[in-house]
Amino acid sequence: MQLSFDLSQITERQVLDLFTQFLKEQSSALEIFLRNGAWYNAGTNNKYEWMESQLTPMSWAVNGTVTPSDSPESITFTSTAGMRPNMILRFVYTADNTDIEDLQIKIVSVDSPTSAKGIVYGGTTPIDLDATMTAKLMSEAVQENEKNIVGVDEWKPTMEHNFFQIFRNAVELSDTALNSAVYGNVNTLAEQLKGAFYKIRQQLSEQALRGRKVARTGGENGTFWGLFQFTDIGGGNILDAGGGDLSPTVINDLVQMIIEDGSVANTLVCNINQARKISGFNISGNNPVIAQNSTQAGSYVLRFISDIPVAGGVVSNILLDEKMPNNAVDLIDINRLALVPFQNRGLKLVPGTQPGQDGQTAILRWEYTMVVKDGKYSHGRIKNLNP
Repeated sequence: MQLSFDLSQITERQVLDLFTQFLKEQSSALEIFLRNGAWYNAGTNNKYEWMESQLTPMSWAVNGTVTPSDSPESITFTSTAGMRPNMILRFVYTADNTDIEDLQIKIVSVDSPTSAKGIVYGGTTPIDLDATMTAKLMSEAVQENEKNIVGVDEWKPTMEHNFFQIFRNAVELSDTALNSAVYGNVNTLAEQLKGAFYKIRQQLSEQALRGRKVARTGGENGTFWGLFQFTDIGGGNILDAGGGDLSPTVINDLVQMIIEDGSVANTLVCNINQARKISGFNISGNNPVIAQNSTQAGSYVLRFISDIPVAGGVVSNILLDEKMPNNAVDLIDINRLALVPFQNRGLKLVPGTQPGQDGQTAILRWEYTMVVKDGKYSHGRIKNLNP
C-alpha cells in the first residue's frame, strides 16, 4: 500500500493548530506569543509599528553637585522633561529610594533640557545634592485666581517598530520512501511534520528572544528584534545579580521597579535551572504558592507571590522555556508580548514538488514579527545570576 499524502487536504488552519498543540506539549512561551498575536492587526508592510505610551516623568535624576539656598541655584539633572516652574520637589537616594532628610525645593525656572533653578522651600534644611539622588514631585503650587492657564499633555506616546521575517522549512519524501512500509510510520506526513515543527520551534524560540532587527534590502533578507533587545537596554528595569543566586528579595526588588514605572508584570520566564531554584524558595510553605501531591515527596512552584502588600497580591506565573539563558530571569507582562503574522502569511503548508521530481516536497512557510509593548516599563530582567 502506498503511504502518501495529499497537500490539497491540509488547510492553513490545520497546520497552525497542529503546531500550536505541539508547542503546548513542549512547554514553550511561543504558544502564548502566537495566541496573543491573533488579537493584533496583521502586518501589511515590512515595518510593523505600534504606539508606546507613558506619563511624563514625576521624578528626575540629579546629575551634578550643588547646595541649594534661599536664592535661585542652578541644579543639573539628566533630563528636565516634564518639569515646570512652581513644582515642589523632595529628594531620595536613587539606590534604595530612602528619603533625604526634609529638604524641599521649589522650581523657579526651567532653563534647558538638563538644568533648572530652584530655591529651598518651606523652611526646610538645605543639604548638598549630588548624582546619587533623585528629585520626586510632591505637588505643583497654583496661584489664586490664575488666568493664564497652559494645558499640559501628560501622556507622551512614542512609536516603536519591528521588521517582519520570513521563515521556511521543507518536508521532502522520495517516491521510494512514499511506497515503503517502514517500522514507526516515518514515511507519513504526520511524522515528517513533527520533525519540521521542532525545527520551526527552534528558530522562532531563538529569534523571539535573541533576534536582532535588520531591515530587508536587496542584500539582506531581514530579521526582527527579540524580547531581550527591548528589555535589556539602558533605562529599562534591569537588576544585576553580580553572580549571586536568585532569591525572593531580588525578584521582589524587580517587581517594585516595574510597579514604580506604572505597570504590573505577571509572568516569570526562566530556564530549568532557575525554575528549580524558585521551587527551592518554598521552605516555610507559604510563599511562593505551590502545587504538591500530599502522597508524594517533593514540590514545585507554579506561582510566585510578591511581598508587596497590595490587594490580591502581585502574582507572577512561572513560565518554563529552555531557550532562556541559564543566568537570567525575565519578569514580563505576558499580555504585552505577541508574535504577529503578516497578512495572509501565517504558518501554512504549500506544495514544493518540482516537475519530474522523484518524490514529493511540501514547504512550511510563515512570516512574523515580534511586538513588545512598553519594553522599558512593563517588563524587567535579572541578569548575571549564578547558573
